[in-house]
Amino acid sequence: METAQQSFPLWGGEAVVAVTDSGRLGAARAAADRVIADVDAACSWFRSDSDLARVNQGAGEQVRVGPVLLETLAAALRAARLSGGLVDPLRTAPWEGVEAGDGWVRIPAGTELDLGAIGKAFAADTAAQAAAEATGCGVLVSLCGDLAVCGPPPSRGWSVRVAEDHRDGAYGHDHGQDIALTTEGGLATSSLTVRTVRLPGGGVGTHILDPRSGLPVRGPWRTVSVWAGDCADANTATTAALVRGAGAVRWLERTGLPARLVHVDGWVKTVGDWPQEDVDVKVAG
Repeated sequence: METAQQSFPLWGGEAVVAVTDSGRLGAARAAADRVIADVDAACSWFRSDSDLARVNQGAGEQVRVGPVLLETLAAALRAARLSGGLVDPLRTAPWEGVEAGDGWVRIPAGTELDLGAIGKAFAADTAAQAAAEATGCGVLVSLCGDLAVCGPPPSRGWSVRVAEDHRDGAYGHDHGQDIALTTEGGLATSSLTVRTVRLPGGGVGTHILDPRSGLPVRGPWRTVSVWAGDCADANTATTAALVRGAGAVRWLERTGLPARLVHVDGWVKTVGDWPQEDVDVKVAG
């Protein structure tokens, strides 16, 4: 069997669906598209008709929502617990203020729920699983750089390039790294270099905020990539590491997760079983 893949624009970036059986690519893409559409309809920050928008509009009240938002929210609250609150889906308040039940969500008045980062990773995990079930073959799904692998990989693994910007493979002094993924799991990269936001009172900062201060993260690490059991956990670790700043390496070492960090000065640090630069080593779960 031959591998095959399709790339397509998504959420301001690029998505990829790849399969180990080229004859099943259409079925994999269709399954992934359904998941992406469901997550977008439920969790989009930019759609006024999304479940997320209705929750935010009804802050302080119990709002009826569908199962996709509840599942994504569960992933976000897990991320908050695992990170000690450093990955917080609730703006301007601690994540513990979120309440959820059978078909409903309530957030504190004056706050907003933001599932953007974890929503993309959750969508990658769910899309890869759905595509693998629909095709019966190995599948890789990458949504704007958040990547999930489900089912048996190609004989030499999935060859992927880890870089600060998934669209062009290089930024500044970091030209990325080619690795092979040989088992199921998830790969995520979080970076301070690709997106910026305008700050209140003027000025520009990174889009990743430290929930402890409400201020943009400044470094010393500008990019972190992590391989984990699924993309949601990988995304949690990359974001938490950036927020931890100088303590990121020690924290990642304690998690046991393979990781690659790029310093603001451009040099690279690897953690755990992550392949060393310029060495052809596979990353496995």
